Amino acid sequence: MNMLKFLVVGATGHVGSQVAIRLANMGHDVRALVRQKGSRIRDPYEGKITYLTGELGDEASLRNAVAGIDVVISTANGVVPQHNGGDAGNVNRSALSLIRICEEAGVKRFIQSSVPTYAREEHVPELRGKRLLEQRLAESPMQSIIIRNPAFMDVFIVFAGFLQAQEKSLHATTKRQYGFGKMWLGMVGNLVEKYGMLIAPGGASHGSPMIATRDVAEMLVGGALYEGDDNLLIEAGGPQWLTWQEIAEIIAQKTGRTKITIIPLPAWVPRLNQALARPFSAAVANTFALMSFVADYQPRWTPDRAIEILKLPPQLTLSDYLAANYRGPK
Repeated sequence: MNMLKFLVVGATGHVGSQVAIRLANMGHDVRALVRQKGSRIRDPYEGKITYLTGELGDEASLRNAVAGIDVVISTANGVVPQHNGGDAGNVNRSALSLIRICEEAGVKRFIQSSVPTYAREEHVPELRGKRLLEQRLAESPMQSIIIRNPAFMDVFIVFAGFLQAQEKSLHATTKRQYGFGKMWLGMVGNLVEKYGMLIAPGGASHGSPMIATRDVAEMLVGGALYEGDDNLLIEAGGPQWLTWQEIAEIIAQKTGRTKITIIPLPAWVPRLNQALARPFSAAVANTFALMSFVADYQPRWTPDRAIEILKLPPQLTLSDYLAANYRGPK
Protein backbone atom coordinates (compact mmCIF):
# COMPACT_ATOMS: atom_id res chain seq x y z
CA MET A 1 0.00 0.00 0.00
CA ASN A 2 2.92 2.38 0.57
CA MET A 3 3.59 2.17 -3.18
CA LEU A 4 0.12 3.54 -4.02
CA LYS A 5 -0.71 7.18 -4.61
CA PHE A 6 -3.85 8.57 -2.98
CA LEU A 7 -5.83 11.67 -4.01
CA VAL A 8 -8.30 13.22 -1.55
CA VAL A 9 -11.04 15.31 -3.17
CA GLY A 10 -12.64 17.67 -0.68
CA ALA A 11 -9.38 17.80 1.27
CA THR A 12 -10.11 21.07 3.09
CA GLY A 13 -13.48 19.83 4.28
CA HIS A 14 -14.04 18.31 7.70
CA VAL A 15 -13.99 14.67 6.61
CA GLY A 16 -11.52 15.08 3.74
CA SER A 17 -8.92 16.85 5.85
CA GLN A 18 -8.99 14.06 8.43
CA VAL A 19 -8.69 11.41 5.71
CA ALA A 20 -5.65 13.13 4.22
CA ILE A 21 -4.03 13.58 7.63
CA ARG A 22 -4.55 9.96 8.63
CA LEU A 23 -3.09 8.61 5.38
CA ALA A 24 -0.15 11.01 5.48
CA ASN A 25 0.64 10.22 9.12
CA MET A 26 0.75 6.54 8.15
CA GLY A 27 3.48 7.34 5.61
CA HIS A 28 1.42 7.09 2.41
CA ASP A 29 1.84 9.22 -0.72
CA VAL A 30 -1.08 11.66 -0.36
CA ARG A 31 -2.22 14.35 -2.77
CA ALA A 32 -4.87 16.85 -1.65
CA LEU A 33 -7.05 18.68 -4.17
CA VAL A 34 -7.66 22.29 -3.07
CA ARG A 35 -9.66 24.99 -4.83
CA GLN A 36 -7.23 27.87 -4.37
CA LYS A 37 -3.47 28.01 -4.71
CA GLY A 38 -1.93 28.24 -1.26
CA SER A 39 -4.83 26.53 0.51
CA ARG A 40 -3.66 24.05 3.11
CA ILE A 41 -5.06 21.71 5.72
CA ARG A 42 -4.73 23.78 8.89
CA ASP A 43 -5.05 21.03 11.49
CA PRO A 44 -1.64 19.70 12.63
CA TYR A 45 -0.15 16.61 11.01
CA GLU A 46 3.26 14.95 10.87
CA GLY A 47 3.22 13.26 7.46
CA LYS A 48 3.69 14.77 4.02
CA ILE A 49 0.81 16.02 1.86
CA THR A 50 1.25 17.32 -1.69
CA TYR A 51 -1.27 20.00 -2.67
CA LEU A 52 -2.78 20.26 -6.14
CA THR A 53 -4.94 23.18 -7.23
CA GLY A 54 -8.21 22.38 -8.98
CA GLU A 55 -11.92 22.01 -8.54
CA LEU A 56 -14.70 19.66 -9.57
CA GLY A 57 -16.04 22.00 -12.22
CA ASP A 58 -12.67 22.31 -14.00
CA GLU A 59 -11.99 19.12 -15.97
CA ALA A 60 -8.48 20.17 -17.01
CA SER A 61 -7.44 20.56 -13.37
CA LEU A 62 -9.02 17.21 -12.52
CA ARG A 63 -7.08 15.44 -15.28
CA ASN A 64 -3.89 16.92 -13.90
CA ALA A 65 -4.80 15.90 -10.36
CA VAL A 66 -5.62 12.25 -11.12
CA ALA A 67 -2.62 11.59 -13.38
CA GLY A 68 -0.65 8.71 -11.88
CA ILE A 69 -3.10 8.28 -8.97
CA ASP A 70 -4.11 4.78 -7.84
CA VAL A 71 -6.88 5.55 -5.32
CA VAL A 72 -9.26 8.52 -5.24
CA ILE A 73 -11.22 9.32 -2.07
CA SER A 74 -14.09 11.72 -2.71
CA THR A 75 -15.66 13.48 0.26
CA ALA A 76 -16.97 16.50 -1.64
CA ASN A 77 -20.57 17.38 -0.79
CA GLY A 78 -23.05 20.22 -0.82
CA VAL A 79 -24.36 19.84 2.73
CA VAL A 80 -22.88 23.12 4.01
CA PRO A 81 -21.39 24.99 1.01
CA GLN A 82 -17.98 26.62 1.33
CA HIS A 83 -18.24 28.73 -1.83
CA ASN A 84 -20.66 29.98 -4.48
CA GLY A 85 -21.77 27.12 -6.67
CA GLY A 86 -21.09 24.64 -3.88
CA ASP A 87 -24.69 23.50 -3.61
CA ALA A 88 -25.54 19.81 -3.79
CA GLY A 89 -26.65 19.85 -7.42
CA ASN A 90 -23.45 21.40 -8.76
CA VAL A 91 -21.14 19.33 -6.57
CA ASN A 92 -22.67 15.99 -7.45
CA ARG A 93 -22.97 16.73 -11.17
CA SER A 94 -19.29 17.65 -11.23
CA ALA A 95 -18.44 14.49 -9.29
CA LEU A 96 -19.92 12.45 -12.15
CA SER A 97 -17.32 14.03 -14.41
CA LEU A 98 -14.62 13.17 -11.88
CA ILE A 99 -15.56 9.48 -12.10
CA ARG A 100 -15.25 9.54 -15.89
CA ILE A 101 -11.89 11.33 -15.74
CA CYS A 102 -10.60 8.81 -13.19
CA GLU A 103 -11.58 5.95 -15.50
CA GLU A 104 -9.79 7.57 -18.41
CA ALA A 105 -6.67 8.04 -16.26
CA GLY A 106 -6.58 4.41 -15.12
CA VAL A 107 -7.41 5.00 -11.44
CA LYS A 108 -7.75 1.60 -9.76
CA ARG A 109 -10.09 2.34 -6.84
CA PHE A 110 -12.68 5.04 -6.12
CA ILE A 111 -13.87 5.65 -2.53
CA GLN A 112 -17.14 7.57 -2.25
CA SER A 113 -18.59 9.08 0.92
CA SER A 114 -22.35 8.67 0.60
CA VAL A 115 -25.68 8.84 2.43
CA PRO A 116 -28.58 6.58 3.45
CA THR A 117 -31.37 5.64 1.09
CA TYR A 118 -34.69 7.36 1.80
CA ALA A 119 -38.20 6.96 0.41
CA ARG A 120 -38.43 10.70 -0.34
CA GLU A 121 -34.86 11.21 -1.52
CA GLU A 122 -36.01 12.70 -4.84
CA HIS A 123 -36.90 15.75 -2.73
CA VAL A 124 -33.47 15.92 -1.05
CA PRO A 125 -30.83 17.12 -3.55
CA GLU A 126 -27.80 15.81 -1.62
CA LEU A 127 -29.30 12.33 -1.30
CA ARG A 128 -30.51 12.27 -4.90
CA GLY A 129 -27.09 13.33 -6.16
CA LYS A 130 -25.20 10.76 -4.12
CA ARG A 131 -27.51 8.01 -5.39
CA LEU A 132 -26.64 8.96 -9.00
CA LEU A 133 -22.95 8.72 -8.11
CA GLU A 134 -23.50 5.28 -6.61
CA GLN A 135 -25.30 4.12 -9.76
CA ARG A 136 -22.50 5.47 -11.95
CA LEU A 137 -19.85 3.72 -9.87
CA ALA A 138 -21.75 0.44 -10.12
CA GLU A 139 -21.19 0.63 -13.91
CA SER A 140 -17.52 1.59 -13.64
CA PRO A 141 -14.54 -0.70 -14.36
CA MET A 142 -12.86 0.85 -11.31
CA GLN A 143 -13.18 -0.89 -7.98
CA SER A 144 -15.66 1.14 -5.92
CA ILE A 145 -16.04 1.35 -2.16
CA ILE A 146 -19.08 3.30 -1.03
CA ILE A 147 -19.52 4.26 2.62
CA ARG A 148 -23.05 5.33 3.54
CA ASN A 149 -23.17 7.25 6.80
CA PRO A 150 -26.11 8.68 8.78
CA ALA A 151 -26.18 11.98 10.70
CA PHE A 152 -22.82 13.25 11.98
CA MET A 153 -23.09 13.86 15.73
CA ASP A 154 -20.71 16.82 15.69
CA VAL A 155 -22.83 18.55 13.04
CA PHE A 156 -26.34 17.85 14.25
CA ILE A 157 -25.93 18.45 17.98
CA VAL A 158 -24.32 21.82 17.21
CA PHE A 159 -27.06 22.88 14.79
CA ALA A 160 -29.58 21.59 17.35
CA GLY A 161 -28.42 24.30 19.76
CA PHE A 162 -25.20 23.09 21.36
CA LEU A 163 -22.50 25.36 19.93
CA GLN A 164 -20.22 24.74 22.92
CA ALA A 165 -19.73 21.16 21.66
CA GLN A 166 -18.34 22.29 18.31
CA GLU A 167 -15.59 19.96 17.06
CA LYS A 168 -12.12 21.39 17.63
CA SER A 169 -10.89 20.92 14.06
CA LEU A 170 -10.35 24.17 12.17
CA HIS A 171 -12.16 22.48 9.26
CA ALA A 172 -15.29 21.56 11.24
CA THR A 173 -18.42 21.72 9.08
CA THR A 174 -20.13 24.00 11.61
CA LYS A 175 -17.29 26.56 11.27
CA ARG A 176 -17.74 27.10 7.53
CA GLN A 177 -18.35 30.62 6.29
CA TYR A 178 -21.81 29.75 5.01
CA GLY A 179 -24.25 32.62 5.45
CA PHE A 180 -27.30 30.58 6.36
CA GLY A 181 -25.33 28.34 8.73
CA LYS A 182 -23.85 31.35 10.53
CA MET A 183 -27.29 32.94 10.81
CA TRP A 184 -28.82 29.71 12.14
CA LEU A 185 -26.13 29.27 14.78
CA GLY A 186 -26.49 32.92 15.72
CA MET A 187 -30.15 32.26 16.49
CA VAL A 188 -30.05 28.82 18.12
CA GLY A 189 -26.42 28.01 18.90
CA ASN A 190 -26.65 28.83 22.61
CA LEU A 191 -30.01 27.20 23.36
CA VAL A 192 -28.45 24.49 25.51
CA GLU A 193 -26.16 26.71 27.54
CA LYS A 194 -28.53 29.66 28.02
CA TYR A 195 -31.94 28.04 28.20
CA GLY A 196 -31.41 24.31 28.66
CA MET A 197 -33.18 23.55 25.37
CA LEU A 198 -32.30 21.33 22.40
CA ILE A 199 -33.94 21.21 18.95
CA ALA A 200 -34.89 17.61 18.12
CA PRO A 201 -35.60 16.79 14.45
CA GLY A 202 -38.53 14.37 14.52
CA GLY A 203 -39.16 14.80 18.25
CA ALA A 204 -37.87 13.33 21.49
CA SER A 205 -38.42 9.67 20.58
CA HIS A 206 -36.90 9.97 17.10
CA GLY A 207 -33.33 8.75 16.89
CA SER A 208 -30.21 8.03 14.89
CA PRO A 209 -27.07 5.86 14.87
CA MET A 210 -25.08 9.10 15.06
CA ILE A 211 -21.44 8.88 14.08
CA ALA A 212 -18.52 11.21 14.74
CA THR A 213 -16.84 12.79 11.73
CA ARG A 214 -13.58 11.25 12.97
CA ASP A 215 -15.07 7.79 12.54
CA VAL A 216 -16.38 8.57 9.06
CA ALA A 217 -12.79 9.49 8.15
CA GLU A 218 -11.59 6.21 9.66
CA MET A 219 -14.06 4.30 7.46
CA LEU A 220 -12.88 6.06 4.32
CA VAL A 221 -9.23 5.41 5.19
CA GLY A 222 -10.15 1.79 5.84
CA GLY A 223 -11.71 1.67 2.39
CA ALA A 224 -8.63 3.25 0.82
CA LEU A 225 -6.40 0.59 2.43
CA TYR A 226 -8.78 -2.34 1.95
CA GLU A 227 -6.88 -5.46 0.88
CA GLY A 228 -9.63 -7.01 -1.26
CA ASP A 229 -10.42 -6.30 -4.90
CA ASP A 230 -14.23 -6.56 -4.65
CA ASN A 231 -16.64 -3.66 -4.70
CA LEU A 232 -18.05 -2.73 -1.28
CA LEU A 233 -21.27 -0.95 -0.29
CA ILE A 234 -21.20 -0.42 3.46
CA GLU A 235 -24.08 0.98 5.47
CA ALA A 236 -22.47 1.99 8.72
CA GLY A 237 -23.36 4.12 11.68
CA GLY A 238 -21.95 5.00 15.05
CA PRO A 239 -21.64 2.82 18.13
CA GLN A 240 -25.03 3.78 19.61
CA TRP A 241 -28.56 4.29 18.32
CA LEU A 242 -29.82 7.20 20.42
CA THR A 243 -33.12 9.02 20.60
CA TRP A 244 -33.05 12.78 20.97
CA GLN A 245 -34.30 12.31 24.52
CA GLU A 246 -31.30 10.10 25.28
CA ILE A 247 -29.02 12.63 23.58
CA ALA A 248 -30.52 15.40 25.74
CA GLU A 249 -29.91 13.33 28.90
CA ILE A 250 -26.25 12.76 27.97
CA ILE A 251 -25.84 16.49 27.30
CA ALA A 252 -27.56 17.38 30.58
CA GLN A 253 -25.17 15.14 32.48
CA LYS A 254 -22.17 16.69 30.73
CA THR A 255 -23.29 20.29 31.30
CA GLY A 256 -24.44 19.74 34.88
CA ARG A 257 -28.09 20.52 34.17
CA THR A 258 -30.87 18.53 35.76
CA LYS A 259 -32.78 18.52 32.48
CA ILE A 260 -32.57 19.56 28.83
CA THR A 261 -35.96 20.45 27.39
CA ILE A 262 -36.69 19.06 23.92
CA ILE A 263 -38.00 21.41 21.21
CA PRO A 264 -39.49 19.04 18.61
CA LEU A 265 -38.93 19.86 14.95
CA PRO A 266 -41.45 17.88 12.84
CA ALA A 267 -40.41 17.06 9.27
CA TRP A 268 -43.12 19.24 7.72
CA VAL A 269 -41.56 22.45 9.11
CA PRO A 270 -38.20 22.25 7.25
CA ARG A 271 -40.05 20.76 4.27
CA LEU A 272 -42.19 23.90 4.06
CA ASN A 273 -39.11 26.11 4.43
CA GLN A 274 -37.40 24.15 1.67
CA ALA A 275 -40.24 25.03 -0.70
CA LEU A 276 -40.09 28.69 0.34
CA ALA A 277 -36.29 28.89 -0.06
CA ARG A 278 -36.03 27.01 -3.37
CA PRO A 279 -36.66 30.03 -5.69
CA PHE A 280 -33.99 32.08 -3.92
CA SER A 281 -31.20 29.71 -2.82
CA ALA A 282 -30.56 26.11 -3.83
CA ALA A 283 -28.07 25.74 -0.97
CA VAL A 284 -30.52 26.89 1.72
CA ALA A 285 -33.29 24.75 0.23
CA ASN A 286 -30.96 21.73 0.40
CA THR A 287 -30.17 22.48 4.05
CA PHE A 288 -33.88 22.44 4.91
CA ALA A 289 -34.31 19.25 2.84
CA LEU A 290 -31.63 17.54 4.92
CA MET A 291 -33.31 18.71 8.12
CA SER A 292 -36.61 17.20 6.96
CA PHE A 293 -34.81 13.95 6.11
CA VAL A 294 -33.22 13.69 9.57
CA ALA A 295 -36.59 14.53 11.16
CA ASP A 296 -38.40 11.94 9.06
CA TYR A 297 -36.00 9.00 8.94
CA GLN A 298 -32.68 7.75 10.21
CA PRO A 299 -31.51 4.15 9.72
CA ARG A 300 -30.94 1.63 12.48
CA TRP A 301 -27.53 0.61 11.23
CA THR A 302 -24.75 -0.90 13.31
CA PRO A 303 -21.04 -0.50 12.55
CA ASP A 304 -20.11 -4.15 13.08
CA ARG A 305 -19.64 -5.09 9.42
CA ALA A 306 -17.59 -1.98 8.63
CA ILE A 307 -15.38 -2.44 11.68
CA GLU A 308 -14.64 -6.04 10.73
CA ILE A 309 -14.09 -5.58 7.00
CA LEU A 310 -12.18 -2.30 7.17
CA LYS A 311 -10.24 -3.12 10.37
CA LEU A 312 -11.36 0.01 12.20
CA PRO A 313 -10.47 1.27 15.68
CA PRO A 314 -13.15 1.61 18.40
CA GLN A 315 -15.68 4.33 17.60
CA LEU A 316 -16.49 7.43 19.61
CA THR A 317 -19.70 7.42 21.62
CA LEU A 318 -21.49 10.73 22.15
CA SER A 319 -20.06 10.82 25.68
CA ASP A 320 -16.55 10.25 24.27
CA TYR A 321 -17.07 13.05 21.78
CA LEU A 322 -18.29 15.50 24.42
CA ALA A 323 -15.39 14.62 26.72
CA ALA A 324 -13.00 15.66 23.94
CA ASN A 325 -14.83 18.70 22.57
CA TYR A 326 -17.22 20.30 25.10
CA ARG A 327 -15.74 23.63 26.18
CA GLY A 328 -18.21 24.66 28.88
CA PRO A 329 -20.10 27.94 29.22
CA LYS A 330 -18.43 31.19 28.21
